[in-house]
Amino acid sequence: MLSRHCILAVFAAVIINFGACKCFVIDSESEFEKSCSSDSMGNRNCSIVVPNNWNFLKFRRWLEKLNGNVKDVRLDLTCLDGGTVFLPWPFRARNLRKIRVKNCLIDGYYSEYNTKTKYTNTVRDMALIDVSILTDINQLIEMNLNDPLEKSSTCGQETNVQFIQRNVSFHFVPTKSPPSLHRLQDGFDTLAEKSKTQPFTCHFEDLLFLEHTGSKSISRIHFDTMTDHSVYPKLKVFNFSSNYLPDLPRQLEQWWKFFPSLRFLDLSNNEIRSFSFDHPDVSLEYLYISLANNNITSVPQDLFSYLSGKTPILINLLGNPIHCDCRVSALSQYLRGLRIIAPHFKDLSNVQCHSPSNLAGRKVRTVNLQSC
Repeated sequence: MLSRHCILAVFAAVIINFGACKCFVIDSESEFEKSCSSDSMGNRNCSIVVPNNWNFLKFRRWLEKLNGNVKDVRLDLTCLDGGTVFLPWPFRARNLRKIRVKNCLIDGYYSEYNTKTKYTNTVRDMALIDVSILTDINQLIEMNLNDPLEKSSTCGQETNVQFIQRNVSFHFVPTKSPPSLHRLQDGFDTLAEKSKTQPFTCHFEDLLFLEHTGSKSISRIHFDTMTDHSVYPKLKVFNFSSNYLPDLPRQLEQWWKFFPSLRFLDLSNNEIRSFSFDHPDVSLEYLYISLANNNITSVPQDLFSYLSGKTPILINLLGNPIHCDCRVSALSQYLRGLRIIAPHFKDLSNVQCHSPSNLAGRKVRTVNLQSC
């Protein structure tokens, strides 16, 4: 299910930048041996700098040919500027436990999409950082219109404990016949319908940490596809900051239904204007929600009740343009209560007024509201 967000992001992108890419594979088995250290237990730690091009398929075949005990394999790919890796989602290979890709152009990302695989899920730690995914938009539309969904690629690595997507973008191959808006919409609608009716569930039973940050192309149905047929029973940290998110989806308002073990929700540096969170009758030590640096001017009038449930909800509202009229009393009461209930988070109580001008810079909890 996590992988489908990349496809949705392609359809959601407003501006398509077309660029060229040439791929010449220069890796070899001897280079894999040089780049991969091993220990007596059979663990392999592969750290590879890619100046030009690198091919995961060759790496996978090399792992298959290794004799003897091969236990945990860790792969760290860092590309120099212009470096390209051929890397089919969801990066399955013999005993691969960790994969980290940084500063690369990824080619072949969809080359094994919606196809059955002989490889099992083994990855526990996955990270894509500052990467761009090379995409043929016409092939992607055809795939979504005509190919049935396969659990293997739709869900990806269900064994993940940590999954990071940070500053992931798309690089479109040149085409003489770019799709019309109507065809682009058909591809999007077909994928959305498949997501609603898919005949399987993605079980992310071990996922504890999920980061999806720095995206300029979040689909309007992102959270629907993320939760309609997927479960996250142990997810504790969900970082969805810096994604230009304008409104809270219902899945985050009703967080406990979809992420029952959540402890930290980071929605900072978005464009959220208002919020409301359920505070249900479930017992957790607390839920910390960062709404720092959004566009929030006022808060729910029942905000103080967020501290009185079985799971206190601690909200970071620093850096928001709070308007300090009489309605700000709800926030003032909440901030004072937060200092008492969670003194180790007392810095969160230093929220300042942004307007009116005569109160700009004043701490909300110190504003005299007697006249209200």
